[in-house]
Amino acid sequence: MVYVCGLFRPSLALELGLNNLKEKGFTADKLKVVILDPTAPGKQTILDTMYRADGMSLMDGMAMAASIGMVFGVIYGSVVAIGPVALGLIGMASGAGVGYLLDKLVKKKHELGQEGPGGEIIVAVGCQNEDEVLQAEKILKEHQATALGRWPSAG
Repeated sequence: MVYVCGLFRPSLALELGLNNLKEKGFTADKLKVVILDPTAPGKQTILDTMYRADGMSLMDGMAMAASIGMVFGVIYGSVVAIGPVALGLIGMASGAGVGYLLDKLVKKKHELGQEGPGGEIIVAVGCQNEDEVLQAEKILKEHQATALGRWPSAG
């Protein structure tokens, strides 16, 4: 027996595909459906570590904005009474604060756009011969499978 596995997003096309498979003679004992729960994204941290660098840290935006603030502080500090060094440090601190707030704002906006059904679904179809394998693959492709694979069963 060979299992044809398809990966789907939750949709009406998946339901129609399962009904189509049942109409073509694939009984319920030949169909296996596994619903995958999405893993929760990690908490956003200030710094990435050597062992965990997921690109979600706040340090990149803070460093970029702090550099820009420091450069403007040094440039315009020569015309201010407190001097370029002091104004550069003030610009660096205020730029880091602005970068932190912008990163948090962008992250929050990104999280708001990810509502709706999450996760994916794996459908495995048990096939006895090559004709059933080809038929199952065709049906899964027609109903928007994002990935297909074959798994030969032992025995």
